[in-house]
Amino acid sequence: KYHLGASSDREFDGNKVHLSLTANPSHLEIVDPVVMGKARAKQDYLFGRSREEIVPLEERAKVLPLLLHGDAAFAGQGVIAEILGLSGLRGHRVAGTLHFIINNQIGFTTNPRFSR
Repeated sequence: KYHLGASSDREFDGNKVHLSLTANPSHLEIVDPVVMGKARAKQDYLFGRSREEIVPLEERAKVLPLLLHGDAAFAGQGVIAEILGLSGLRGHRVAGTLHFIINNQIGFTTNPRFSR
């Protein structure tokens, strides 16, 4: 069950990667700011910086948050706009986030002729 989250260490072309799926509720997009905060905390932990110190972007970029969105949720839920806005604030920067927007047929609820 993806709601419970998961974690795994993988190797791709000789590069070790730790993958982590954050536990999330049925309102899937609500986990986005949690993922961003988790990435920021991991960056600060790995690079041993205090709140006052600035971690160079090259170091922060070693932790990459990846968010999966449904097309309807990306366009319609305010939490996504909020995380995009937060990404510009000093205490919330993570040196970039990869967003995948999946066409899940208008969130399964809206007839396409009534959509955007």
